[in-house]
Amino acid sequence: MTEKSHELTDPASFDFWTHDIVRFGDMDATGHVNNVSFARYVETGRVPFMRAGYLPAYDDRQRFVVGNLSIRFRAQAFWPADLRIGTRVSKLGNTSITLGHGVFIDDACIATAETVMVYIVEGRSSPLPDQVRATLVAKFDL
Repeated sequence: MTEKSHELTDPASFDFWTHDIVRFGDMDATGHVNNVSFARYVETGRVPFMRAGYLPAYDDRQRFVVGNLSIRFRAQAFWPADLRIGTRVSKLGNTSITLGHGVFIDDACIATAETVMVYIVEGRSSPLPDQVRATLVAKFDL
């Protein structure tokens, strides 16, 4: 078995992919994609990942919320373009998971991001369930 890279700029780091497009309205006055648009692209990767079956389903009692979002811009992007967003679990905390994202046009990485997702039960941060932790450790080589 080939060892998987954990470098977010490497498309081989990801098994989970979503797609989006650069919209004309994503551009700013200088003609390239505005930095705010990158948060939306990361969201396009994060939301389907969070609902892909690795984590407990959201309900009135439990959910994950964004605790932190950090984006590193690596290259300019322009309209029009097709985007691929890779998402993986990068780290496990006691009450949170950190998702790593790579945003790509073709094979060029235009941004990487980390999103800390905090597990909330009945309105308070709570330890990750053991079964969830075991699933994520096995799936993402943590």
